[in-house]
Amino acid sequence: MSAASTVSPVRPAGAASTTGAPTPATHRALVRRAPDRHGRTLVDVAEVPTPALRPGDALLAPAVAGICGTDWQILRGLRDDPTPVLGHEGVAYVVEPGDTGLAPGTPVTVNPTHPDDPSFLLGHNLPGLWAELARIPASAVRAGLVVPVPDSAVRPRVASLAEPLASVLYGLRTTLRLVRPASLVVWGDGIVGRLATELWPRELPGLRVLLAGHGDGAVHPDDPALPALLAALPGPVAAVIATPRTGTPDALRALDRLVPGTLVVDVHAGLPSGPVELTAGPVDVTAVRAEHCGGAPWPPRATSLARPAGPLLLHGHRGVSGDHLREAVAHLTAPREALGRDVLTHEVGLDGAAELVNTVLTTRRRAADGRRVLKAAIRVAPPRDRQYGVGGGR
Repeated sequence: MSAASTVSPVRPAGAASTTGAPTPATHRALVRRAPDRHGRTLVDVAEVPTPALRPGDALLAPAVAGICGTDWQILRGLRDDPTPVLGHEGVAYVVEPGDTGLAPGTPVTVNPTHPDDPSFLLGHNLPGLWAELARIPASAVRAGLVVPVPDSAVRPRVASLAEPLASVLYGLRTTLRLVRPASLVVWGDGIVGRLATELWPRELPGLRVLLAGHGDGAVHPDDPALPALLAALPGPVAAVIATPRTGTPDALRALDRLVPGTLVVDVHAGLPSGPVELTAGPVDVTAVRAEHCGGAPWPPRATSLARPAGPLLLHGHRGVSGDHLREAVAHLTAPREALGRDVLTHEVGLDGAAELVNTVLTTRRRAADGRRVLKAAIRVAPPRDRQYGVGGGR
């Protein structure tokens, strides 16, 4: 085989697409600057080259993208994810189908985590959805990570909350394979934490819920009343840890120490590498969390630990499955469904997103326009109003 025959053909940007419409050579995106002296990464709206496509690649036109807690961690320099364009949550339209089998103009969401290929992590090590165009490699397309959704999903609340709600569903379904809890502790009152406090009681009527966090309606983690509140919860107790990654070990140690009886913990949040010292001994919690990725394996596993206060079952996951995403979209688009209405706090365009992000980073307060920023949704482009193969306007 000659060297030339091993090179896959590439369709350059600006060439005619397979649908006959031209693809622009550049497009607008929200791009990270180099870190400043404080370690913050501010953003600008800039023209960037449209990626060339290899056989099987899909090209998407994001319509709505979310800004999540992980994005804030990257922007604050707490993670070293390299891509200049973030965004792993949202809904887009198909421009170039690649191997998706979908027609141009089909609304889709993207599962950002490949179950087998760590080189695909959308908006982390590959350019994400904070852009007018996004390339999805053929390997991710073939893995089913481009998931068609109904037209009703092209709304800020649905598009920006589908992936975090899918993650909450994953943790809930895993816990219910292990135990039916009488109480739930949610540690962390951000996007995932708030969605968990809404969803779990709907699925488990009569569930007692305790939210630990820093916002309204939450018990502050330093509140001297918290230990007694945790000790008084009827068991079995389930817990969802949804803190920033730096807070995960402390939250887990507090739950381990203060909750008596059977305790099942969904380590939803990431955490620094290295063992966490628990009452049962040191545990590599990062490895426990990594045992599940993209919905696999199923049935799920849990790490069982014997502790003085009672059994502790640890589980967690990275990414979700397509089924979790579809179930989340169904919840969010259901008639009269109010799930997540108070979680989406800001809606902005690309330029407004740059202003919002930079305001939060420079003021060091998670607030903009006088309100706490929980979930922000970016309207990247008017739905179905593109000049490169995504149909006509509404």
